[in-house]
Amino acid sequence: ALRVRLRERLPAQPHDLSIRVIGGLVMTIDDYLDTRLVELAVHLDDLAVSLGLPTPPYPDDASRRVVAVVAELARRRHGDLPVLRALTRAERATGPISAL
Repeated sequence: ALRVRLRERLPAQPHDLSIRVIGGLVMTIDDYLDTRLVELAVHLDDLAVSLGLPTPPYPDDASRRVVAVVAELARRRHGDLPVLRALTRAERATGPISAL
């Protein structure tokens, strides 16, 4: 029942709607949902690996969003050029790149 309500109500919410989350942090609903999507993707992979199973594929739109979010986090943490090199020229990479 909750899923049905969310499918109806969530798309009607403004993308810049601010919500208060754990610890009193305030963020937009879109950013909050992005964090949940990344968390689900990472933990699904962790679970599959720990069980010795292949990680199930994510829906394309979810995969695109998760990759975009973690790429942006890595860019903010390491800068544009190191991320570009890590993704395109491993021989020029200055070291490992991580979003976290």
